Amino acid sequence: MVVGVVLCSLAAQWPAIADDEDTTLPIMAACRPDTAPVLPERWHAVGLMLPLLRQQLVVGDFLYDGSISAMRATLYGLESGSVDLLITAAQTYQINGPADAPESCTALGKLYSPPSTRWLAKDPVCDGEAPVGGKKVQWWKTPDADGRAEWQWYTSDRRLPWRTMFSHRVTEPAVIGDYGITYFPTFESVTQTPLPQLQQFCTAHLRQPDPKQATAKTADDLMTLAPAIGDRASRVKSLIPGLSLNACKSLEAARWPNRYVMTAILSPIPVKFTPLPTMLFYDWEDAGKLYAYLYEARTQPPKIEMVSVLTKGVGYGLERLPNGTFACAARSPGTVRPDWMRVAGCECKGVIEHNAQFGAHEVSQIRACPVKGEGLHVNWSWYTTDGRPILFAEPDAIGMGLNVADYYRWMPDEAMPPEAFDLPAQCTRAEEVGLPAVGDGLPAASTANCSDCHTTRQ
Repeated sequence: MVVGVVLCSLAAQWPAIADDEDTTLPIMAACRPDTAPVLPERWHAVGLMLPLLRQQLVVGDFLYDGSISAMRATLYGLESGSVDLLITAAQTYQINGPADAPESCTALGKLYSPPSTRWLAKDPVCDGEAPVGGKKVQWWKTPDADGRAEWQWYTSDRRLPWRTMFSHRVTEPAVIGDYGITYFPTFESVTQTPLPQLQQFCTAHLRQPDPKQATAKTADDLMTLAPAIGDRASRVKSLIPGLSLNACKSLEAARWPNRYVMTAILSPIPVKFTPLPTMLFYDWEDAGKLYAYLYEARTQPPKIEMVSVLTKGVGYGLERLPNGTFACAARSPGTVRPDWMRVAGCECKGVIEHNAQFGAHEVSQIRACPVKGEGLHVNWSWYTTDGRPILFAEPDAIGMGLNVADYYRWMPDEAMPPEAFDLPAQCTRAEEVGLPAVGDGLPAASTANCSDCHTTRQ
């Protein structure tokens, strides 16, 4: 069955379950305006921070004052540790004592530089506007040195940061750039800050670092050395209501249903490609396949960019050639196991209960999933406790694939007709239709690190 026939079969099913706005394919709108956002001169933000490695979640409380080029960054680990920093153009200080009544400041040297009012580096590109977590945002990206995309999402109405994702540690914005993914449930302009007075206090009450502080390279390093700043759990609760680590104890990893249909936007690793509105359908028991139809970001009516077909053991990718035809290659691991989060040992790192910014009527859990055989390399998986997927992300991913999945419409137990899972002719009779050979799939050695989550040939 060729791609077009599969789509016709699918279209026959889709209108019956696409009667409201939430069920439509999440095609992006053009960015309006398409100029890079400029932040206020003074702002306050709260960040929910997911590390680049399989470590604890962190809550950050940030206050910035551009009139003196300074930022205060106070971090609280969900599991342990906290640190309070004042970052100026000349110095990074560690603030000692209670947050509201500091006793002294330790001079750490120029560990960080204050962020500017433009977080987007040179040559930023806005791929489009579409919701993330119920917020309509602009999807901005810049390249890293390896050609990977560094992502920043800004609210469409206020043009303030909603989320960042970096492929590696970056220096701008300070501290925030140490983390793979940061959500900003709070980001607001303020008219004045106490940072000028705090800077004067630090200059007058200066201490020199001890040997361990002197060798620290990041705020995370300092968190392991610093005494607790007040009641850490209370501060976390006040900054992000409903967020806790303790609630993880009673939760199990989500399991996919044996059948589902859903939509998503999948964002690519390379900066040269755009996010792709996607429809996925899955049948573990009968068909044993996961289909993903990936469309161009902003084309109306939707136009297919590529198709991914994962079978038990072998994954196929169909990509559109310049002449408009699709060629198939077997170059990915097989379909995802429904219990992949349990098999992979995904660890709950935080639970958010009934928070207006993350789902007022939901409870969700954020899990850190190890990549098999790769130490602290992490995939982040975020689900509601009733199994609805919210986010999958691999900040430090490499290659030509996809590393962010923002999920939209979720239809568990929705069954597709059997013919929708037929392997396209391009993947079974490539020579017959005059296309390059498909191949036999990846060898077991190439997919060993995927075998906890995907079916493979081994």
